[in-house]
Amino acid sequence: MSGGYEGWREKAEARADRVGAEAWRADPQSSVYDAALLREHTEELTRTREAGKALDLVPLLREALYRHLGELADPRLYAVTPLGTKRVVEAFYEEALACIEYLADPDQTGLEPAFTLLGFRRAAHIFGRSALLLSGGATLGFLHIGVVKALFEKGLLPDVLSGASMGALIACGTGVRTDAELEALFADPRVLRTDALKRFSPRRAARERAVYDPARLEEVVAHNSGDYTFEEAHARTGRTVSISVSPTRERQKPRVLCHYTSPNVLMNSAAVASGAIPGAFPGATLRQRLPSGESAPYMGTETWIDGSLKGDLPMRRLSRLHNVNHFIVSQVNPHVAPVRRVTGKRGLIPVVSGVIVSSLRTQLTQQLGLARDLTKSTPLYAPLDVAYSLADQPYGGDIDIHPRLRPMALLRTMSNISHKELLRYILEGERATWPMLARVRDQTCVSRALDAAIRRLSADSQ
Repeated sequence: MSGGYEGWREKAEARADRVGAEAWRADPQSSVYDAALLREHTEELTRTREAGKALDLVPLLREALYRHLGELADPRLYAVTPLGTKRVVEAFYEEALACIEYLADPDQTGLEPAFTLLGFRRAAHIFGRSALLLSGGATLGFLHIGVVKALFEKGLLPDVLSGASMGALIACGTGVRTDAELEALFADPRVLRTDALKRFSPRRAARERAVYDPARLEEVVAHNSGDYTFEEAHARTGRTVSISVSPTRERQKPRVLCHYTSPNVLMNSAAVASGAIPGAFPGATLRQRLPSGESAPYMGTETWIDGSLKGDLPMRRLSRLHNVNHFIVSQVNPHVAPVRRVTGKRGLIPVVSGVIVSSLRTQLTQQLGLARDLTKSTPLYAPLDVAYSLADQPYGGDIDIHPRLRPMALLRTMSNISHKELLRYILEGERATWPMLARVRDQTCVSRALDAAIRRLSADSQ
């Protein structure tokens, strides 16, 4: 067995045989959903599609999806084996995709192409879409590359990407590359630079109130992500990248930068600002591309710092900006990931641990909020505000991927890594993603099919 995906799958299949997963998958009964109703809806969709009743099929499909997709997203349906879920559930997904494929073909339905395209655009807007969110985590953020690689190689990488702090650097490097360029990158990741940390001299560190030189960080980010604005990158690859940045001024609000909110801002400058961990790097100024092609400061009087302080996973903002309602999270923050890796498992100990952690977090958040309010107009307000934000924000999504944080990696959270270490980080990220692929595939298949139909119909109409 190899150490790659095929080796993992062989082991997963062997374990599935030992626990009798096939018998479980073949049994349609479950406490999670109504098996009889699910099968009835699947059969009704099949009959209507095969009868060629396109106008009758549209409301049937819409109701079936809304009735069942919420319950079919329950992680318990993938607890027996990560290779898949109940056969009756897979049959429902397969029929839903067959219906979409049929409805997207005006030659079969007899419906006008323009009418069909409009209907699919409305359906996609109502249904929503998925996003991949990459957390902060300093050097641990290189694990995100493995997550992106595993999803990309199975055709499951969402078009919407979000990143904060180190996650912003990975999101930018992904979002500026075409599919062919991503394939080349994953074939040889050693083209990436991993030496972004260059220490100041003690005298300059004291003057700058920071340990590392931002010029080196800018140089490495430019090498890894190129020189594109958010608008240019979106036009080039079709991927939507959103980057979180936190303000340094008290009355300024955190921002989520993307091709809608800041089209002319240079993505590499946004990644540098989002990666400016307080104490490690000084605050950064965003830069924009002027109509003349020259680069200039953007909101030059403002400086920005680590995006994970105020918006590690800016889900609410992404929902409003990009119609996202399904979140895949790669979480490697050292103060979050180890806890969520334990509490996210099944069993009595994880449940009890989760209750204790949730209770402690609630109490801590309340105490920090009270302390922050009592120290306004004092030097203590800023650090307490950051601590409150870290405790109060969400750190999980609909599907959470938690790459294993090995002790040596935790000890090197603020260190440059070698290319040999980079390959190990990437493999670790892949290993954490492989068990989630079936869930990602099933929970995103409808939105991906709708988007593919819109692209095909749009191309045909030109």
